[in-house]
Amino acid sequence: MLFTECGKLPDMIVRFAEDIDLDKAVEMYDEIIDDTEGKAESPKWTKGIYPEREYLCNAIRNRELIIALDGDDIAGGIIFNHKCAPGYEDAPWAVEAAPDEVYTIHTLGVRPGYQHRGIASLLSEAVIEEARKMRAKAVRLDVIEGNTPSILLYEKLGFINHGKHPLQYDSVSVTEFTLMEKVL
Repeated sequence: MLFTECGKLPDMIVRFAEDIDLDKAVEMYDEIIDDTEGKAESPKWTKGIYPEREYLCNAIRNRELIIALDGDDIAGGIIFNHKCAPGYEDAPWAVEAAPDEVYTIHTLGVRPGYQHRGIASLLSEAVIEEARKMRAKAVRLDVIEGNTPSILLYEKLGFINHGKHPLQYDSVSVTEFTLMEKVL
C-alpha cells in the first residue's frame, strides 16, 4: 500500500516495507546507530541486538514496518504494532483501550543524510493514518531518556506527554521513558 507521495518531499514515497527492502533497512538502522552513538538524543540501540535483522524481517512479514523511499534509498523507517513493554499497563493513559485497540510506535529512525527534512513526521503520520483506518482508539509510544527532539516531534503531531514512567526492555539498560499518546 502506498501511503503518500509527499508534496513537501516530491521524490519521497512512503509505503509498507517488502522482503526486498530487508538488507537496506538493516543498513539504514546500522547507520543511525553509528551516527547517534554517544549523543544525548541517541535511541541507545545496539547493532545486532536492537533492531536486529530478525526483528526487522518479522516486522516486514507482519506489515509493521513503513519506510520512506528516496529513489532506491530508504531514508527512514517506523515500526508499529499492538505490542508494548511491561509498564505500559500502569500509565495514566487518556483513553482506556484493550491492547488490540491501540497501536504502539517502535523504532522510528531517519538516516543521517535525510534528517531535518520532515521524514520522521511523514512516517509518524503514516502510522496515525493506518491506525485510524483500523479504527484504533489511540497511538502510543515511549521515548528514551534524553531524546528531546523526539518528544518535541510527537508533541507537534498532537501527542499528549504523560511524563516519565518505568518500563522494562531487555535491549537497553535505561528504565525511565517518556510515555506519549495520540487519541484518535
